Amino acid sequence: MATFTAIPEKTQSATAMKRVMDYVVQDKKTLFYDEQSKQSYKLISGQNCVAETAYEEFMATKHQFNKAKGVFFKQYVQSFKPDCGKAPQEIHAMGVNMAKAFEGYEVLIATHIDKDH
Repeated sequence: MATFTAIPEKTQSATAMKRVMDYVVQDKKTLFYDEQSKQSYKLISGQNCVAETAYEEFMATKHQFNKAKGVFFKQYVQSFKPDCGKAPQEIHAMGVNMAKAFEGYEVLIATHIDKDH
């Protein structure tokens, strides 16, 4: 069973959002090598945005709607037990599915595989 936790973010600014986004998409955390296909995949996705350009898109949206102050982002973590029996791609698909709860919002989804959970 997975847990879903909101991470409290006291600092709400474009810089803080960029720092968190840069952290969550690091190659060392998200790059998955599939032995079967012999290919590497970066386990990042975007909802209503492109993962690789999410920061720029988030900021463009904030400026378009004059919301460049106040809350810049929210961060959530979905964690699994190490022995849950799911492959990283399956867990990433679950994260993409979970993001649908935030319909209408731009969401950056990143699955970390650098630790067992």
